[in-house]
Amino acid sequence: MVGVRRSKYRQPLTSKGIENIEKGRMDWLEPDMFSNFNTGALEQYLDEKNRRDAFRPGVWSWKKVMIAILIGALFAMVNQYVGLKVGMVIAGSWYIVYLIGMVLRWSPPSLNIAATASNGAAMICTGFVFSFPAIYILALDPAEMVNGKFLIDHTVLSALLPIAISASMISGVLGVMYFIIFRRIWLVEDPLPTPGFEALVKLMDLSRAVSPESSAQAKSSALQALKWISISGFLTFLRDFPLFDPELRFKPLGGSVSILDRVSEGLGASNFYSGGDFIFTKPPARLLDLRVNIIPIQFGVGWFMKFQTALVIFLGTFFTVFVIVPAAILLKAPYFWPNSGEYFDVSQMHLFFGVDLVDTLYNGIPNSPVRAAYSMAQVIAIGCILGGGLIALVKMLPVFKTVIGDVLVSVGKGDSAPHKAVYVPGKGWYEWPAQHILIVMAVTTVLTCIIFIFGGFNPVASVIFSVLLVLLTFILGAIAVKVMGETGTEPVSATSFLVLLALMFTFNILLPVFGVRMSQSEIIVMSIVGTTVFGGAISMSGDVVTNFKVGLYTGNRPHDLVKATTLGLIPGAIISGIFAVIFSEGLATGQLSDLAAPQAHAFSVFVKGLVANAIQWRLFIFGLGLGAFLELLVGIGTAFGLGMYLPLNIQIPMLMGGAARDLWEKYYLEPKVKKYNWGEETRTMKLMGTYMMATGLMVGEAVIGTIVALVIVVPSLGKFLG
Repeated sequence: MVGVRRSKYRQPLTSKGIENIEKGRMDWLEPDMFSNFNTGALEQYLDEKNRRDAFRPGVWSWKKVMIAILIGALFAMVNQYVGLKVGMVIAGSWYIVYLIGMVLRWSPPSLNIAATASNGAAMICTGFVFSFPAIYILALDPAEMVNGKFLIDHTVLSALLPIAISASMISGVLGVMYFIIFRRIWLVEDPLPTPGFEALVKLMDLSRAVSPESSAQAKSSALQALKWISISGFLTFLRDFPLFDPELRFKPLGGSVSILDRVSEGLGASNFYSGGDFIFTKPPARLLDLRVNIIPIQFGVGWFMKFQTALVIFLGTFFTVFVIVPAAILLKAPYFWPNSGEYFDVSQMHLFFGVDLVDTLYNGIPNSPVRAAYSMAQVIAIGCILGGGLIALVKMLPVFKTVIGDVLVSVGKGDSAPHKAVYVPGKGWYEWPAQHILIVMAVTTVLTCIIFIFGGFNPVASVIFSVLLVLLTFILGAIAVKVMGETGTEPVSATSFLVLLALMFTFNILLPVFGVRMSQSEIIVMSIVGTTVFGGAISMSGDVVTNFKVGLYTGNRPHDLVKATTLGLIPGAIISGIFAVIFSEGLATGQLSDLAAPQAHAFSVFVKGLVANAIQWRLFIFGLGLGAFLELLVGIGTAFGLGMYLPLNIQIPMLMGGAARDLWEKYYLEPKVKKYNWGEETRTMKLMGTYMMATGLMVGEAVIGTIVALVIVVPSLGKFLG
């Protein structure tokens, strides 16, 4: 019998599972394996079995990996758009790769490797989504000026792209290398539950013996994805593509008005439809601006979330729209404009400039009560996101103790240390050699330092940042892996705020003590770029948890999964960086004003508060307290804060998507399962088909939305990059 450590995660073994493990008869993806997930004994047994038997020929296929990386690279762009649009990144590339593998009859190990490569390419974009646009916002957005000045000199923007891309590649590899330590601890000896992984393993099980029926279902799902991509893309084209000028004349290469807006104007219905919104409150609104947007992405996101999760986020939006905004207007709360330091009566914003419109800006100042009050609520929302995230990390303090203990064991001289038996004589590497961790740490420190110095940053600050990156990625990456394995979500936002705070404190407070002084612009840029690089690294550490766990049960070598992830993140970082610049410039200059970018705006507000005191601290502190309270009470502080930030018009479709998923399962799927006695395979494939619908909605809008962004932004981008 294989020995196991005590663990709060480990599940009890079944009697048949004990017998099969003791007699060495347990095989990959057999029924008894599914009954003994997270028992610890099964995972250690399979890890030893994989060391002997996972060196099967044909498992690694460059063709399959390259196909998967191309799909992941596309999703790096898609995820950028989705993340900026709705504040969340969904790992949809996995399902596309799976369907292709089903249709082409890839084996489960090959499919797992391909999916891992695809995720590496798709998810390295996280740092670029959450923090990078804040640089452009603080350099180009007039509404974010402080005392009439931008906090960042826009001349630095032309040098940022190569720095951010190259540093993110290096740090992403570092994040993957760190996972070598965590894999043995939290996937084998003390297996984390990793919510939702069972469905992915089941899909792998379906792919190993593809029947004509399941192959036909896979092809049908693929066609369904293409159908929904087309529908979503067509709706987005009608909603966003600028084919007409303001005079409503056809001007395909220089227009600013979409087809649907042109139709609305022609019918005299602009009070009922504008910019993708169906308007239900007569303008000018005084207390409530009720709109619903045509946004396929959010319906798809809601479908993945299901109703309960979507409702938690929507409650934050509801609180903003129906509590905070009316209260601010009725109480005549003072609206603060940091550009000049002036205060305005929020209930009278529509009278200041002789304009009585809803949802518009005048030189960066909201000129409607609803919009001004909403911008105040966003300050509370940012505080709520940060407060909830910080309390979530405080609640994880006990993890520090176990993390340190586990890591000491893993790098020590015990039998469980990762350097034991990583190379199998005559066969090759089973695990990636742990000795490479120290090499990658040293290379990351040196290369990151060189990249920032050649990018024009202070040499001493570059050295300090490089060291901090290596240390913070390890410490906070361990927490990210632990939280991801326990809850299925990764605390990128919360940990990134801590990194930003640490870097700002170091550059502003510590370095001047030693005579190293930097300009305010240089401090801000270096801190945010550093946070972007950290976000890429930590997303790699956390994202690979599920892929490696599935790999354990399908008989893969961790060495192949490390290689696949590393290969994927390189082109993913390039695509992410290029589109981050395009989206960020359009976002900051108002050309892509429909992108909410909640995390990026949160970072810009946080920076302004730290360096220029340009924030309504009462609102921010109230938000901190609210987020902390909700996180302590029910564990939803960060999700609630994110909902508070996002507007009602895009949140209603998300709630509808979550409700539709629950209703579909309750009134269609389950009755069909009972009526026709569907097996698990048929049930899974039917559910998989709906995932293709949701993914198609997201991909279609993101692709056309990106094309629209290119048409709008690229002509004016040269002056900022040249």
